[in-house]
Amino acid sequence: MADFFSSPIDLRKKASPVISIYGDVGHSLTRMIWELIPGYDVTISNPATPEALYEEAYDSAMVFVVVGSATDENLEIANKLSSINGVVADIIAITPEPDIRKRLHILAAKFDAIYNLDILSTQDFVQIFHHKLKKGIMRLHARLQEDEYTAFLGFLSVSADAFIVFDQQKRIFYVSEHYLRLYPRSREIFVRGTPVQRVFDSISREMGVGQHDPRYQAALQFWSTLKGQFEFMLDSGTHLRMTAVELPHKQGTIVSTTNITTYKNQEFALEKQQQELERALAAEQEAGLLQKQFISMVSHEFRTPLAIIDGNAQLIQRMKCSMPEEEMTKRLKTIRAAVSRTVNMMEAVLSSNLLKTGKLDLNREDFDFANLVTELCEEQRNLARGHNIQTEISMTSPVVNMDKKFITIILTNLLSNAVKFTDSENGVVQVTVSNTSRELIVKVKDNGIGIPEDEIDNIFMKFYRATTSSGIAGSGVGLSLVKELTHLHKGRISVKSKLGEGALFTLNIPQDFPLEQGAANR
Repeated sequence: MADFFSSPIDLRKKASPVISIYGDVGHSLTRMIWELIPGYDVTISNPATPEALYEEAYDSAMVFVVVGSATDENLEIANKLSSINGVVADIIAITPEPDIRKRLHILAAKFDAIYNLDILSTQDFVQIFHHKLKKGIMRLHARLQEDEYTAFLGFLSVSADAFIVFDQQKRIFYVSEHYLRLYPRSREIFVRGTPVQRVFDSISREMGVGQHDPRYQAALQFWSTLKGQFEFMLDSGTHLRMTAVELPHKQGTIVSTTNITTYKNQEFALEKQQQELERALAAEQEAGLLQKQFISMVSHEFRTPLAIIDGNAQLIQRMKCSMPEEEMTKRLKTIRAAVSRTVNMMEAVLSSNLLKTGKLDLNREDFDFANLVTELCEEQRNLARGHNIQTEISMTSPVVNMDKKFITIILTNLLSNAVKFTDSENGVVQVTVSNTSRELIVKVKDNGIGIPEDEIDNIFMKFYRATTSSGIAGSGVGLSLVKELTHLHKGRISVKSKLGEGALFTLNIPQDFPLEQGAANR
Protein backbone atom coordinates (compact mmCIF):
# COMPACT_ATOMS: atom_id res chain seq x y z
CA MET A 1 0.00 0.00 0.00
CA ALA A 2 2.80 2.39 0.88
CA ASP A 3 4.38 1.85 -2.54
CA PHE A 4 1.24 2.97 -4.36
CA PHE A 5 1.59 6.66 -3.60
CA SER A 6 4.79 8.51 -4.33
CA SER A 7 3.75 12.12 -3.98
CA PRO A 8 5.90 14.69 -5.83
CA ILE A 9 5.93 16.69 -2.58
CA ASP A 10 7.71 15.00 0.37
CA LEU A 11 5.93 16.08 3.49
CA ARG A 12 8.66 15.31 6.05
CA LYS A 13 11.72 14.19 4.10
CA LYS A 14 14.91 16.21 4.50
CA ALA A 15 17.38 16.90 1.72
CA SER A 16 19.21 13.59 2.32
CA PRO A 17 19.32 10.77 4.92
CA VAL A 18 21.44 11.31 8.04
CA ILE A 19 24.09 9.16 9.74
CA SER A 20 23.93 10.23 13.37
CA ILE A 21 27.06 9.78 15.55
CA TYR A 22 26.71 10.51 19.27
CA GLY A 23 29.46 10.59 21.88
CA ASP A 24 32.38 10.80 19.42
CA VAL A 25 34.47 13.21 21.50
CA GLY A 26 37.60 13.20 19.36
CA HIS A 27 35.67 12.74 16.08
CA SER A 28 37.85 9.75 15.19
CA LEU A 29 34.74 7.67 14.47
CA THR A 30 33.25 10.47 12.41
CA ARG A 31 36.38 10.70 10.23
CA MET A 32 36.34 6.95 9.62
CA ILE A 33 32.66 7.01 8.60
CA TRP A 34 33.29 9.92 6.22
CA GLU A 35 35.82 7.74 4.42
CA LEU A 36 33.15 5.05 3.92
CA ILE A 37 30.34 7.10 2.32
CA PRO A 38 31.64 8.47 -0.99
CA GLY A 39 28.92 7.99 -3.62
CA TYR A 40 26.09 8.02 -1.06
CA ASP A 41 23.63 10.89 -0.79
CA VAL A 42 23.87 11.07 2.99
CA THR A 43 25.10 13.53 5.58
CA ILE A 44 26.84 12.97 8.93
CA SER A 45 25.63 14.69 12.08
CA ASN A 46 27.08 14.88 15.58
CA PRO A 47 24.21 15.82 17.94
CA ALA A 48 25.53 17.36 21.16
CA THR A 49 22.85 16.04 23.53
CA PRO A 50 20.69 12.92 23.77
CA GLU A 51 17.63 15.07 23.18
CA ALA A 52 19.08 16.39 19.92
CA LEU A 53 19.79 12.82 18.88
CA TYR A 54 16.24 11.69 19.67
CA GLU A 55 14.82 14.46 17.50
CA GLU A 56 17.24 13.78 14.65
CA ALA A 57 16.90 9.98 14.68
CA TYR A 58 13.53 10.11 12.90
CA ASP A 59 15.40 11.05 9.70
CA SER A 60 18.47 8.84 10.31
CA ALA A 61 19.51 5.88 8.15
CA MET A 62 22.07 4.74 10.78
CA VAL A 63 22.81 5.74 14.39
CA PHE A 64 26.21 5.22 16.04
CA VAL A 65 26.53 5.61 19.82
CA VAL A 66 29.93 5.55 21.52
CA VAL A 67 29.61 3.54 24.76
CA GLY A 68 32.66 3.66 27.06
CA SER A 69 31.78 0.71 29.29
CA ALA A 70 28.97 -1.57 30.39
CA THR A 71 27.96 1.06 32.95
CA ASP A 72 28.09 4.04 30.60
CA GLU A 73 25.03 6.30 30.73
CA ASN A 74 24.82 6.07 26.91
CA LEU A 75 23.46 2.55 27.36
CA GLU A 76 19.98 4.06 27.84
CA ILE A 77 20.07 5.76 24.45
CA ALA A 78 19.33 2.59 22.45
CA ASN A 79 16.33 1.77 24.64
CA LYS A 80 15.01 5.31 24.25
CA LEU A 81 15.48 5.35 20.49
CA SER A 82 13.72 1.98 20.18
CA SER A 83 10.65 3.43 21.87
CA ILE A 84 10.34 6.34 19.40
CA ASN A 85 7.70 5.48 16.79
CA GLY A 86 9.01 5.83 13.24
CA VAL A 87 12.74 5.39 13.92
CA VAL A 88 13.94 2.82 11.35
CA ALA A 89 17.75 3.15 11.63
CA ASP A 90 20.00 0.44 13.02
CA ILE A 91 21.40 1.57 16.40
CA ILE A 92 25.05 0.50 16.59
CA ALA A 93 27.23 0.67 19.68
CA ILE A 94 30.94 1.46 19.30
CA THR A 95 32.91 0.51 22.40
CA PRO A 96 36.52 -0.11 23.46
CA GLU A 97 35.26 -2.63 26.07
CA PRO A 98 37.30 -5.85 25.57
CA ASP A 99 35.37 -8.05 28.01
CA ILE A 100 32.93 -10.34 26.18
CA ARG A 101 30.40 -10.43 29.02
CA LYS A 102 30.32 -6.69 29.28
CA ARG A 103 30.02 -6.36 25.51
CA LEU A 104 27.00 -8.69 25.61
CA HIS A 105 25.50 -6.52 28.34
CA ILE A 106 25.90 -3.50 26.07
CA LEU A 107 24.32 -5.35 23.14
CA ALA A 108 21.43 -6.41 25.34
CA ALA A 109 20.59 -2.75 25.97
CA LYS A 110 18.59 -2.91 22.66
CA PHE A 111 21.48 -2.07 20.34
CA ASP A 112 21.25 -3.73 16.92
CA ALA A 113 25.03 -4.34 16.73
CA ILE A 114 28.22 -3.66 18.67
CA TYR A 115 31.67 -3.01 17.21
CA ASN A 116 35.17 -2.09 18.37
CA LEU A 117 36.97 0.84 16.79
CA ASP A 118 39.76 -1.50 15.81
CA ILE A 119 37.62 -3.45 13.34
CA LEU A 120 36.06 -0.43 11.60
CA SER A 121 38.89 -0.26 9.10
CA THR A 122 38.61 -3.92 8.07
CA GLN A 123 37.14 -4.90 4.70
CA ASP A 124 34.51 -7.06 6.35
CA PHE A 125 33.17 -4.12 8.35
CA VAL A 126 33.15 -1.93 5.24
CA GLN A 127 30.85 -4.47 3.53
CA ILE A 128 28.65 -4.71 6.64
CA PHE A 129 28.47 -0.92 6.85
CA HIS A 130 27.42 -0.48 3.20
CA HIS A 131 24.82 -3.21 3.56
CA LYS A 132 23.32 -1.65 6.69
CA LEU A 133 23.44 1.85 5.14
CA LYS A 134 21.58 0.74 2.03
CA LYS A 135 18.95 -1.03 4.10
CA GLY A 136 18.63 2.01 6.37
CA ILE A 137 18.11 4.33 3.40
CA MET A 138 15.49 1.98 1.93
CA ARG A 139 13.65 1.67 5.23
CA LEU A 140 13.78 5.45 5.69
CA HIS A 141 12.43 6.04 2.19
CA ALA A 142 9.61 3.51 2.75
CA ARG A 143 8.79 5.12 6.11
CA LEU A 144 8.67 8.57 4.51
CA GLN A 145 6.27 7.27 1.85
CA GLU A 146 4.13 5.75 4.58
CA ASP A 147 4.12 9.13 6.33
CA GLU A 148 2.96 10.79 3.14
CA TYR A 149 0.24 8.23 2.63
CA THR A 150 -0.93 8.61 6.23
CA ALA A 151 -0.95 12.39 5.82
CA PHE A 152 -2.85 11.97 2.54
CA LEU A 153 -5.53 9.90 4.29
CA GLY A 154 -5.63 12.50 7.03
CA PHE A 155 -6.27 15.24 4.52
CA LEU A 156 -9.10 13.21 3.01
CA SER A 157 -10.67 12.50 6.37
CA VAL A 158 -10.92 16.17 7.35
CA SER A 159 -12.13 17.32 3.93
CA ALA A 160 -15.80 18.16 3.52
CA ASP A 161 -15.77 16.29 0.20
CA ALA A 162 -16.16 12.55 -0.30
CA PHE A 163 -13.25 10.76 -2.04
CA ILE A 164 -12.81 7.47 -3.80
CA VAL A 165 -9.42 6.48 -5.26
CA PHE A 166 -9.04 4.08 -8.18
CA ASP A 167 -5.79 2.40 -9.21
CA GLN A 168 -4.42 2.07 -12.73
CA GLN A 169 -6.84 -0.81 -13.48
CA LYS A 170 -9.80 1.34 -12.37
CA ARG A 171 -10.33 -0.68 -9.23
CA ILE A 172 -10.99 0.77 -5.79
CA PHE A 173 -7.86 1.50 -3.80
CA TYR A 174 -9.31 3.74 -1.09
CA VAL A 175 -12.74 5.06 -0.09
CA SER A 176 -13.16 7.90 2.40
CA GLU A 177 -15.57 7.66 5.29
CA HIS A 178 -17.56 10.53 3.77
CA TYR A 179 -18.24 8.39 0.71
CA LEU A 180 -19.50 5.57 2.86
CA ARG A 181 -21.87 7.97 4.59
CA LEU A 182 -22.99 9.41 1.25
CA TYR A 183 -23.91 5.95 -0.12
CA PRO A 184 -24.52 3.78 2.98
CA ARG A 185 -26.27 0.95 1.10
CA SER A 186 -23.23 0.52 -1.17
CA ARG A 187 -20.82 0.11 1.74
CA GLU A 188 -20.30 -3.61 1.05
CA ILE A 189 -18.92 -3.05 -2.45
CA PHE A 190 -16.73 -0.10 -1.44
CA VAL A 191 -13.75 -2.31 -0.75
CA ARG A 192 -10.31 -2.46 -2.29
CA GLY A 193 -10.26 -4.21 -5.66
CA THR A 194 -13.88 -3.52 -6.70
CA PRO A 195 -14.00 -2.50 -10.40
CA VAL A 196 -15.43 0.89 -11.29
CA GLN A 197 -18.39 -0.60 -13.22
CA ARG A 198 -19.68 -2.33 -10.08
CA VAL A 199 -19.25 0.94 -8.18
CA PHE A 200 -21.34 2.79 -10.77
CA ASP A 201 -24.06 0.11 -10.85
CA SER A 202 -24.36 0.14 -7.06
CA ILE A 203 -24.48 3.92 -6.80
CA SER A 204 -27.08 4.11 -9.60
CA ARG A 205 -29.33 1.65 -7.80
CA GLU A 206 -28.95 3.48 -4.51
CA MET A 207 -29.82 6.79 -6.18
CA GLY A 208 -32.79 5.24 -7.98
CA VAL A 209 -31.42 6.25 -11.39
CA GLY A 210 -32.36 3.68 -14.03
CA GLN A 211 -31.22 3.40 -17.63
CA HIS A 212 -34.21 5.44 -18.85
CA ASP A 213 -33.36 8.33 -16.55
CA PRO A 214 -31.75 11.26 -18.48
CA ARG A 215 -29.02 11.41 -15.82
CA TYR A 216 -27.99 7.80 -16.37
CA GLN A 217 -26.06 8.13 -19.65
CA ALA A 218 -24.21 11.25 -18.53
CA ALA A 219 -23.21 9.53 -15.27
CA LEU A 220 -22.18 6.36 -17.13
CA GLN A 221 -19.92 8.38 -19.43
CA PHE A 222 -18.22 9.99 -16.42
CA TRP A 223 -17.64 6.75 -14.51
CA SER A 224 -16.51 4.84 -17.61
CA THR A 225 -13.79 7.34 -18.47
CA LEU A 226 -13.05 8.75 -14.99
CA LYS A 227 -12.32 12.10 -16.62
CA GLY A 228 -13.66 15.62 -16.28
CA GLN A 229 -16.56 16.77 -14.16
CA PHE A 230 -20.19 15.77 -13.77
CA GLU A 231 -23.03 17.46 -11.89
CA PHE A 232 -26.38 15.97 -10.99
CA MET A 233 -29.27 16.53 -8.62
CA LEU A 234 -30.75 13.88 -6.35
CA ASP A 235 -34.49 13.50 -6.00
CA SER A 236 -34.13 15.06 -2.55
CA GLY A 237 -32.95 18.30 -4.17
CA THR A 238 -29.29 17.83 -3.22
CA HIS A 239 -26.85 18.94 -5.92
CA LEU A 240 -23.60 16.98 -6.21
CA ARG A 241 -20.52 17.68 -8.31
CA MET A 242 -18.12 14.82 -9.13
CA THR A 243 -14.61 15.62 -10.29
CA ALA A 244 -12.04 13.08 -11.57
CA VAL A 245 -8.34 14.00 -11.25
CA GLU A 246 -5.51 11.78 -12.47
CA LEU A 247 -2.86 11.09 -9.81
CA PRO A 248 0.84 11.83 -10.49
CA HIS A 249 2.82 9.37 -12.58
CA LYS A 250 -0.40 7.73 -13.83
CA GLN A 251 -0.87 5.88 -10.56
CA GLY A 252 -4.64 6.10 -10.74
CA THR A 253 -7.53 8.52 -10.40
CA ILE A 254 -9.13 10.25 -7.44
CA VAL A 255 -12.84 11.03 -7.68
CA SER A 256 -14.17 13.70 -5.33
CA THR A 257 -17.85 14.33 -4.69
CA THR A 258 -18.81 17.80 -3.46
CA ASN A 259 -22.17 18.92 -2.15
CA ILE A 260 -22.88 22.13 -4.09
CA THR A 261 -26.52 22.53 -3.05
CA THR A 262 -25.89 25.85 -1.30
CA TYR A 263 -23.92 27.14 -4.26
CA LYS A 264 -26.66 26.05 -6.70
CA ASN A 265 -29.38 27.63 -4.57
CA GLN A 266 -27.43 30.88 -4.47
CA GLU A 267 -26.83 30.65 -8.21
CA PHE A 268 -30.55 30.06 -8.79
CA ALA A 269 -31.48 32.98 -6.51
CA LEU A 270 -29.04 35.27 -8.36
CA GLU A 271 -30.36 34.10 -11.72
CA LYS A 272 -33.94 34.69 -10.58
CA GLN A 273 -33.02 38.13 -9.29
CA GLN A 274 -31.27 38.86 -12.58
CA GLN A 275 -34.37 37.83 -14.51
CA GLU A 276 -36.57 39.99 -12.30
CA LEU A 277 -34.25 42.95 -12.85
CA GLU A 278 -34.29 42.34 -16.59
CA ARG A 279 -38.09 42.11 -16.58
CA ALA A 280 -38.33 45.31 -14.55
CA LEU A 281 -35.94 47.06 -16.94
CA ALA A 282 -37.87 45.78 -19.97
CA ALA A 283 -41.14 46.94 -18.41
CA GLU A 284 -39.62 50.34 -17.70
CA GLN A 285 -38.32 50.62 -21.26
CA GLU A 286 -41.67 49.50 -22.67
CA ALA A 287 -43.51 52.03 -20.50
CA GLY A 288 -41.17 54.77 -21.69
CA LEU A 289 -41.70 53.74 -25.31
CA LEU A 290 -45.48 53.62 -24.88
CA GLN A 291 -45.45 57.04 -23.29
CA LYS A 292 -43.51 58.43 -26.24
CA GLN A 293 -45.93 56.77 -28.65
CA PHE A 294 -48.91 58.13 -26.72
CA ILE A 295 -47.53 61.65 -26.80
CA SER A 296 -46.89 61.24 -30.54
CA MET A 297 -50.48 60.03 -30.93
CA VAL A 298 -51.93 62.96 -29.03
CA SER A 299 -49.90 65.53 -30.95
CA HIS A 300 -51.04 63.88 -34.18
CA GLU A 301 -54.71 63.86 -33.17
CA PHE A 302 -54.70 67.50 -32.06
CA ARG A 303 -54.04 68.56 -35.65
CA THR A 304 -57.52 67.69 -36.94
CA PRO A 305 -59.67 69.70 -34.46
CA LEU A 306 -57.17 72.57 -34.58
CA ALA A 307 -57.39 72.56 -38.36
CA ILE A 308 -61.21 72.64 -38.12
CA ILE A 309 -61.08 75.56 -35.70
CA ASP A 310 -58.56 77.45 -37.80
CA GLY A 311 -60.40 76.84 -41.10
CA ASN A 312 -63.78 77.98 -39.79
CA ALA A 313 -62.27 80.96 -37.98
CA GLN A 314 -60.57 82.13 -41.18
CA LEU A 315 -63.83 81.74 -43.12
CA ILE A 316 -65.76 83.75 -40.52
CA GLN A 317 -63.07 86.43 -40.55
CA ARG A 318 -63.23 86.78 -44.35
CA MET A 319 -67.04 86.72 -44.60
CA LYS A 320 -68.06 88.26 -41.28
CA CYS A 321 -70.06 91.01 -42.98
CA SER A 322 -71.71 88.95 -45.69
CA MET A 323 -72.10 85.54 -44.03
CA PRO A 324 -75.73 84.63 -43.32
CA GLU A 325 -76.63 84.24 -39.66
CA GLU A 326 -77.56 80.62 -40.19
CA GLU A 327 -74.16 79.86 -41.73
CA MET A 328 -72.43 81.82 -38.96
CA THR A 329 -74.26 79.78 -36.32
CA LYS A 330 -73.26 76.56 -38.09
CA ARG A 331 -69.59 77.57 -38.25
CA LEU A 332 -69.50 78.59 -34.62
CA LYS A 333 -71.14 75.31 -33.65
CA THR A 334 -68.42 73.44 -35.57
CA ILE A 335 -65.73 75.45 -33.82
CA ARG A 336 -67.22 74.72 -30.40
CA ALA A 337 -67.46 71.01 -31.24
CA ALA A 338 -63.78 70.97 -32.24
CA VAL A 339 -62.83 72.81 -29.05
CA SER A 340 -64.85 70.31 -27.00
CA ARG A 341 -63.12 67.47 -28.80
CA THR A 342 -59.71 68.98 -28.03
CA VAL A 343 -60.61 69.45 -24.39
CA ASN A 344 -61.76 65.84 -24.17
CA MET A 345 -58.45 64.67 -25.58
CA MET A 346 -56.57 66.87 -23.12
CA GLU A 347 -58.54 65.36 -20.26
CA ALA A 348 -57.79 61.90 -21.60
CA VAL A 349 -54.08 62.74 -21.63
CA LEU A 350 -54.08 64.19 -18.12
CA SER A 351 -56.06 61.33 -16.64
CA SER A 352 -54.53 58.58 -18.75
CA ASN A 353 -53.05 55.73 -16.76
CA LEU A 354 -50.46 55.38 -19.55
CA LEU A 355 -48.47 58.39 -18.28
CA LYS A 356 -47.96 56.48 -14.99
CA THR A 357 -47.99 52.80 -15.87
CA GLY A 358 -47.47 52.60 -19.62
CA LYS A 359 -50.95 51.09 -20.12
CA LEU A 360 -53.86 52.19 -22.31
CA ASP A 361 -57.24 51.75 -20.60
CA LEU A 362 -60.57 51.47 -22.38
CA ASN A 363 -63.39 53.58 -20.96
CA ARG A 364 -66.51 52.08 -22.48
CA GLU A 365 -69.74 54.06 -22.73
CA ASP A 366 -73.02 54.01 -24.70
CA PHE A 367 -73.17 56.47 -27.59
CA ASP A 368 -74.84 56.96 -30.98
CA PHE A 369 -72.38 55.57 -33.51
CA ALA A 370 -74.36 56.75 -36.56
CA ASN A 371 -74.43 60.30 -35.21
CA LEU A 372 -70.66 60.23 -34.54
CA VAL A 373 -69.94 59.09 -38.11
CA THR A 374 -72.20 61.82 -39.50
CA GLU A 375 -70.44 64.52 -37.44
CA LEU A 376 -66.97 63.37 -38.40
CA CYS A 377 -67.85 63.22 -42.10
CA GLU A 378 -69.28 66.75 -41.87
CA GLU A 379 -66.03 67.94 -40.29
CA GLN A 380 -64.07 66.52 -43.21
CA ARG A 381 -66.43 68.17 -45.71
CA ASN A 382 -65.76 71.51 -44.09
CA LEU A 383 -62.01 70.91 -44.23
CA ALA A 384 -61.93 69.50 -47.78
CA ARG A 385 -64.61 71.35 -49.73
CA GLY A 386 -63.57 69.91 -53.09
CA HIS A 387 -64.10 66.30 -51.98
CA ASN A 388 -67.31 64.33 -52.29
CA ILE A 389 -67.81 62.50 -48.99
CA GLN A 390 -70.70 60.05 -49.15
CA THR A 391 -72.18 58.14 -46.23
CA GLU A 392 -74.40 55.07 -46.11
CA ILE A 393 -75.44 53.97 -42.63
CA SER A 394 -77.54 50.84 -42.14
CA MET A 395 -77.66 49.79 -38.50
CA THR A 396 -80.30 47.84 -36.58
CA SER A 397 -79.51 50.07 -33.61
CA PRO A 398 -77.23 53.14 -33.70
CA VAL A 399 -76.20 52.83 -30.02
CA VAL A 400 -72.95 51.00 -29.25
CA ASN A 401 -70.92 50.43 -26.09
CA MET A 402 -67.30 51.33 -26.86
CA ASP A 403 -64.62 53.86 -26.00
CA LYS A 404 -65.93 56.92 -27.81
CA LYS A 405 -62.65 58.85 -27.69
CA PHE A 406 -60.68 55.98 -29.24
CA ILE A 407 -63.37 55.25 -31.85
CA THR A 408 -63.30 58.96 -32.78
CA ILE A 409 -59.53 58.77 -33.25
CA ILE A 410 -59.87 55.63 -35.41
CA LEU A 411 -62.56 57.08 -37.70
CA THR A 412 -60.90 60.50 -37.96
CA ASN A 413 -57.64 58.94 -39.10
CA LEU A 414 -59.35 56.76 -41.71
CA LEU A 415 -61.40 59.70 -43.06
CA SER A 416 -58.51 62.21 -43.07
CA ASN A 417 -56.23 59.66 -44.83
CA ALA A 418 -58.91 59.01 -47.48
CA VAL A 419 -59.27 62.77 -48.09
CA LYS A 420 -55.53 63.43 -48.04
CA PHE A 421 -54.68 60.80 -50.67
CA THR A 422 -57.46 61.66 -53.17
CA ASP A 423 -57.60 64.47 -55.70
CA SER A 424 -59.23 67.64 -54.36
CA GLU A 425 -61.35 68.10 -57.49
CA ASN A 426 -62.50 64.58 -58.29
CA GLY A 427 -62.02 62.98 -54.88
CA VAL A 428 -64.77 60.65 -53.75
CA VAL A 429 -64.80 59.11 -50.26
CA GLN A 430 -67.47 56.53 -49.45
CA VAL A 431 -68.22 55.63 -45.83
CA THR A 432 -70.40 52.60 -45.25
CA VAL A 433 -71.58 51.54 -41.81
CA SER A 434 -73.47 48.32 -41.05
CA ASN A 435 -73.74 45.79 -38.27
CA THR A 436 -74.65 42.21 -37.55
CA SER A 437 -75.68 40.56 -34.31
CA ARG A 438 -72.01 40.15 -33.44
CA GLU A 439 -69.99 42.99 -34.93
CA LEU A 440 -69.91 46.51 -36.29
CA ILE A 441 -68.53 46.97 -39.82
CA VAL A 442 -67.16 50.27 -41.11
CA LYS A 443 -65.75 50.65 -44.64
CA VAL A 444 -63.91 53.74 -45.88
CA LYS A 445 -63.25 53.70 -49.63
CA ASP A 446 -61.51 56.33 -51.74
CA ASN A 447 -60.50 56.74 -55.38
CA GLY A 448 -57.08 58.19 -54.64
CA ILE A 449 -53.52 57.24 -55.54
CA GLY A 450 -53.66 53.83 -53.86
CA ILE A 451 -50.94 51.75 -52.26
CA PRO A 452 -48.39 49.51 -54.03
CA GLU A 453 -49.29 45.85 -53.43
CA ASP A 454 -45.85 44.99 -52.03
CA GLU A 455 -46.22 47.74 -49.40
CA ILE A 456 -49.71 46.94 -48.11
CA ASP A 457 -48.38 44.71 -45.29
CA ASN A 458 -46.23 47.56 -43.97
CA ILE A 459 -48.64 50.51 -43.81
CA PHE A 460 -49.75 49.77 -40.24
CA MET A 461 -46.16 49.86 -39.01
CA LYS A 462 -45.09 52.76 -36.81
CA PHE A 463 -43.74 55.71 -38.87
CA TYR A 464 -44.02 53.79 -42.15
CA ARG A 465 -45.14 55.80 -45.21
CA ALA A 466 -45.89 54.36 -48.61
CA THR A 467 -43.79 55.47 -51.56
CA THR A 468 -46.90 57.04 -53.11
CA SER A 469 -47.16 59.49 -50.17
CA SER A 470 -44.11 61.46 -51.29
CA GLY A 471 -44.87 65.19 -51.15
CA ILE A 472 -47.96 64.69 -48.97
CA ALA A 473 -47.71 65.83 -45.34
CA GLY A 474 -47.81 63.13 -42.73
CA SER A 475 -45.85 61.35 -39.96
CA GLY A 476 -46.72 57.67 -40.43
CA VAL A 477 -48.33 57.56 -36.98
CA GLY A 478 -52.04 57.53 -37.86
CA LEU A 479 -52.57 54.03 -39.26
CA SER A 480 -50.35 52.36 -36.62
CA LEU A 481 -52.49 54.09 -34.00
CA VAL A 482 -55.67 52.90 -35.73
CA LYS A 483 -54.43 49.31 -35.54
CA GLU A 484 -53.46 49.60 -31.85
CA LEU A 485 -56.82 51.06 -30.81
CA THR A 486 -58.72 48.55 -32.95
CA HIS A 487 -56.94 45.68 -31.23
CA LEU A 488 -57.85 47.15 -27.85
CA HIS A 489 -61.48 46.71 -28.90
CA LYS A 490 -60.72 43.09 -29.93
CA GLY A 491 -61.33 44.15 -33.52
CA ARG A 492 -59.41 43.96 -36.76
CA ILE A 493 -58.51 46.36 -39.56
CA SER A 494 -57.76 45.32 -43.14
CA VAL A 495 -57.02 47.07 -46.42
CA LYS A 496 -57.33 46.36 -50.14
CA SER A 497 -55.72 48.61 -52.70
CA LYS A 498 -54.36 48.87 -56.22
CA LEU A 499 -51.98 51.50 -57.40
CA GLY A 500 -53.92 54.38 -58.97
CA GLU A 501 -57.33 52.94 -58.03
CA GLY A 502 -57.67 54.05 -54.42
CA ALA A 503 -57.95 52.02 -51.22
CA LEU A 504 -60.61 50.28 -49.15
CA PHE A 505 -60.18 50.07 -45.38
CA THR A 506 -62.49 47.70 -43.50
CA LEU A 507 -62.96 47.96 -39.75
CA ASN A 508 -64.60 45.06 -37.83
CA ILE A 509 -65.30 45.57 -34.12
CA PRO A 510 -67.21 43.15 -31.85
CA GLN A 511 -70.23 44.96 -30.40
CA ASP A 512 -70.33 43.05 -27.13
CA PHE A 513 -66.80 41.68 -26.50
CA PRO A 514 -65.83 40.45 -23.00
CA LEU A 515 -63.33 42.77 -21.34
CA GLU A 516 -61.41 40.91 -18.65
CA GLN A 517 -59.32 42.68 -16.04
CA GLY A 518 -56.16 43.93 -17.73
CA ALA A 519 -57.22 42.66 -21.18
CA ALA A 520 -57.36 46.19 -22.57
CA ASN A 521 -53.81 46.95 -21.44
CA ARG A 522 -50.82 46.76 -23.71
